[in-house]
Amino acid sequence: MKKDTRLKDFKPDEHIITVARKHWFIFLVEIIGLLMLFIIPFFFIPFIAIFIAAGGGAVAVPPGLGFFFASLWALILWQMLFARWTNMYYDVWIVTNWRIIDIDQKGFFRRNVATLLNLDHIEDITTEVGGLFGTLFNYGSVQVQTAAASREFVMDNINSPRKVEQIIRKAQEERLNLRGDQ
Repeated sequence: MKKDTRLKDFKPDEHIITVARKHWFIFLVEIIGLLMLFIIPFFFIPFIAIFIAAGGGAVAVPPGLGFFFASLWALILWQMLFARWTNMYYDVWIVTNWRIIDIDQKGFFRRNVATLLNLDHIEDITTEVGGLFGTLFNYGSVQVQTAAASREFVMDNINSPRKVEQIIRKAQEERLNLRGDQ
């Protein structure tokens, strides 16, 4: 059974060629940063206990207070992890045989959807892979410049940017050939 790749607002002969997302390595770096933040309370709680004990124990601290603040910290970081994952997962480029749809997730409940209505209007596609990790893991930026001065389509840290550029160029070429045949 063939999977239906048409959405509700697609034209009858329009189909999805590729869906591009950010590279997994970018999310991994964010997770590592959050894990380092997660460890912070477990280093500070023993130092605070030593500091209180060295002062003669003048301040009475309930035994569960450190656990409460460490749990609160973990809950906040869990929410930050979920917010990062949501933004990474829902930031997508959808390339069809007619257009490019750029969905930019901004937080949990807001997104910006921009559409390049016709592949014929693409003037330039720029691909940039920079740095050691970008080269090793094959991620970078793709920028599509249109004839309209108001909008550039840019997706940073996209997986396989050269492949996405080739797909867009091939779809544009097929679209131009189709238009020329009519």
